[in-house]
Amino acid sequence: MGSTFMGLETGRRALTTNQWALQSTGNNIANAGTVGFSRQRLVMAATEQLTSAIGTGRMAQIGTGVRGEILERVRDVMLDKQYRDEATKTAYYGTKEAAFGRMEDIINEPSDTGLAKAFDGFWESLQTLSTNPQDSGARSVVRQKAETLTQTFNYMSKSLSQVKEDLKSEIDVSTKKVNDLFTKIYNINAEIHTVEPLGVLPNALYDERDRYMDELAQYVDFEKESVDADAIIQGNMGNASKSAEGRIDILVKLPNGDKLRAVDSDLPQAGTLAFTTNEDGLYTGFKTNSQTISFDDAGGFANGRIIGLIEMYGHMKNGEPAGEFVKMQSNLDEMAVTFATAFNEAHAANIKKDKTNGTNQFFVSTNGSVTAGTIAVGQEIKASLDNIATSTDGNIGDSAGALKLANMKTTSILFAASATTTTIGSFYQNVIGDMGVATDQVGRLGQSSAVLMDSADQRRMSVSAVSIDEEMTMMIQYQHAYNAAARNITTVDEMLDKIINGMGIVGR
Repeated sequence: MGSTFMGLETGRRALTTNQWALQSTGNNIANAGTVGFSRQRLVMAATEQLTSAIGTGRMAQIGTGVRGEILERVRDVMLDKQYRDEATKTAYYGTKEAAFGRMEDIINEPSDTGLAKAFDGFWESLQTLSTNPQDSGARSVVRQKAETLTQTFNYMSKSLSQVKEDLKSEIDVSTKKVNDLFTKIYNINAEIHTVEPLGVLPNALYDERDRYMDELAQYVDFEKESVDADAIIQGNMGNASKSAEGRIDILVKLPNGDKLRAVDSDLPQAGTLAFTTNEDGLYTGFKTNSQTISFDDAGGFANGRIIGLIEMYGHMKNGEPAGEFVKMQSNLDEMAVTFATAFNEAHAANIKKDKTNGTNQFFVSTNGSVTAGTIAVGQEIKASLDNIATSTDGNIGDSAGALKLANMKTTSILFAASATTTTIGSFYQNVIGDMGVATDQVGRLGQSSAVLMDSADQRRMSVSAVSIDEEMTMMIQYQHAYNAAARNITTVDEMLDKIINGMGIVGR
């Protein structure tokens, strides 16, 4: 039969359990604004039933109260995965869009200070010179506009190089951040593995690890792999709860389907990620610990901020330089050398005032071959305005040579590197058009992924985030249960008082 005092124990268990439930609710409310905090709930379960006679020879199982089974955090791992997948894409497109924005600021087309306007000013000055080839003022304007054109080329090339250096610095910082996150996740795994076999759920450590994985998702695409799942299910990890999450390894995903194990719980430390470059500073691949993989072998690198930066900065693809800034600089260099070569040849075919041929050094390089960064007006042109050759027959008033130079604006020339024949203006328009299309594309894809990321975040927050209204409701529920349990103890106490102090006093 049951104990006379069993009702007191049942009430005590109800008091204690609801007290811990109230404590959990209070903790949720306190952390309502804490980033990455997952609300927690005390899982309650009925205690063991007591088989007892209830009179007239009949037996029944009497409940003995309630107990707290486990304090679990409310979290949906599938929603976490959806959020991180979209966060990786959003970071990738957002990074590229921001870099394209800086490129657009440098190119600055259409505007009054862009390269197209500088070319227009140069062609107009030559057209004006063709109407009065003896006018020194017109010749001075031609030289001035030529210097403006070369300086615009120089400025754009230098500015693109400066942004590239900024991108490289961002890559280095992002790589260090990723390695730091690998180390933090590895260390938290070790702490979790120490606590879980004791039968405790380290919810705060779980939340901290999830915060690190949310942050890591912005830099690289990865998947997580449970290390202790089988041991927990089979009961081979001490007193670990079946709800324990165990250690988690991090595998960085590659486009070809391979994976790099960056966090391996069986190793003495976390892995490190680094990138390899060639002599030109272009990225060629990556390595972690003793493993080195080229971008060609891996099919590139999966989504995330780092690969977005690398694709903008410049890398090797199928043995050739690739990357948006590399492409833009290459186009400007090709444009500069093709224009300079064609103009120099046309100018050399003209005749100066002194009856000698014009120089083929109207545009030169300040260092090595002509590029957008090195193109400059030649010393002969800077030394004397008379060295601008405007005649085709040597006569003083002949301006056919100047008109021929002005007409180069509409003359198609061969751009060897691009294997295309077109005018200078059309080539530049194609370059600007390609940049605009690429910028618009990453912008639209970034917006789409951002919408999906926000949607996934809202869904997971609806599960794991703290709702003050819900917590207040739970608080009232636990409060009433606590009060009722206290009243139940009082009632049982009064009954026992009657039995102990009020019975058996006849004849005293």
